[in-house]
Amino acid sequence: MLSINKFLLAAGLLYSSLTLRQMPVVHAQGAGGKKDNLKEYRVRLPNAKEQKVLLLIDQANVKIEGYDGDEVIVRAPGRSETPERAKGLRPIYYSAEDNSGLGLSVVKDGNTLKIVKASRHHGDFQIRVPRRVTIEYEQVNWMGGDLQITSHTGDLEIKTTIGNIDLKNVSGPVVASTTSGSITVVYGNVEQGKPSSISNISGLVDVTLPDGTKANLKLKSITGEIYSDLDLKMKGGTGKEDLPRLGGGNTVEGTLNGGGVEINLQTISSDIFVRRQK
Repeated sequence: MLSINKFLLAAGLLYSSLTLRQMPVVHAQGAGGKKDNLKEYRVRLPNAKEQKVLLLIDQANVKIEGYDGDEVIVRAPGRSETPERAKGLRPIYYSAEDNSGLGLSVVKDGNTLKIVKASRHHGDFQIRVPRRVTIEYEQVNWMGGDLQITSHTGDLEIKTTIGNIDLKNVSGPVVASTTSGSITVVYGNVEQGKPSSISNISGLVDVTLPDGTKANLKLKSITGEIYSDLDLKMKGGTGKEDLPRLGGGNTVEGTLNGGGVEINLQTISSDIFVRRQK
């Protein structure tokens, strides 16, 4: 009986092996050679400051990474199928045509690549962008999501409603605002050509500056505190002893390393953290 069982087991394994070999395997290749279920869409875009990527997004978490290539590469799960009852009809809320297969409309117009969400389904997008181009990102309604941008040297213009903004190893200038969520910015380098402005209504602002950064800082929180380990020379005074006279809600102005580009940080109902890069 034991021999018969072994024979049946071996036969079953052989059959399964032959069957699996005949089945097609569909996968996308992820970072580091890992297999995942993401699909990919690519479009060429020169790695130059005069180029722009405009993103109009809602109800999605978006991760953007700058790199030295000349393509915009979008990776995401494939879009959901249109309901059978909607065959031959077009959506009203999202009228943009999904030409990427990822729930996005991607259209090139001159120096601007426009990426618009074309589906009401929640999205998770991973996007690689030539690092020198300008990124303009707008969350178009209250169906929020988090935004992360890393390793980018071009201009950043960001406007969101709900969700966290997380910028790491960026050079700026940065113009960013949100209604609800934290804004965290870690500068790899601070460009001196244009000012940065970072504002929040009901969340914190946390900014890390490289050692030796030359800047003029304007800091303001209506109901929160301002914390810093930077050696700021306060306007109209000689140092830290002038801070208590200002009182909450007033603008604190100071220079860093003799002054330089203007960096304006504001929040209404939370704290501001300005720190030195360790």
